[in-house]
Amino acid sequence: MKKEELQAEIAALESKIQECQNRLAHLYREREELLKQEVERERYISSKEIIDLIYERTGKQSNMSMIKRWSDDGLLGEVVDEKELFWALRSKQGKKRFLYQKKYVYAFLYEKGYLKPMFDVLDRVSLKDATAASGVVINSQLHGDQFTYTIQLEDTGQVRQNVEEKQITWLLEGV
Repeated sequence: MKKEELQAEIAALESKIQECQNRLAHLYREREELLKQEVERERYISSKEIIDLIYERTGKQSNMSMIKRWSDDGLLGEVVDEKELFWALRSKQGKKRFLYQKKYVYAFLYEKGYLKPMFDVLDRVSLKDATAASGVVINSQLHGDQFTYTIQLEDTGQVRQNVEEKQITWLLEGV
């Protein structure tokens, strides 16, 4: 190979490396934005998710027209377009999907009796932490977009405050 050919090949390869490095930096930025939006999306709930939540927690059937009416009356807080706010996330195809901040929706649904805690007072539960201790629910309260519980542990009598719903599960008898 001649000196000029080698120089041209080196320049082409350096150019390709620079393009790949730019592309890699762009992909890192996109991934970072995607992760941020995934975390932020957890703070919102869609109309369909509201219907499912009501049914899951109370067994009551609801419909989109009821959710739309509440939204139009401003009872669910500010409405945002999912595709506009969370452009980096893959969204469902078709019609616009409206989202509402969970803290406002949960407060409204709780006030209206459409949202109840998963665990009732005196339910026996197990903690999902390393102790896997069992206890009894002695109180529950809604904090923002989640229920928290006060649990008295069965083996020590210790009372644990502000235990999040996701940190407990039903106590399986005989296990």
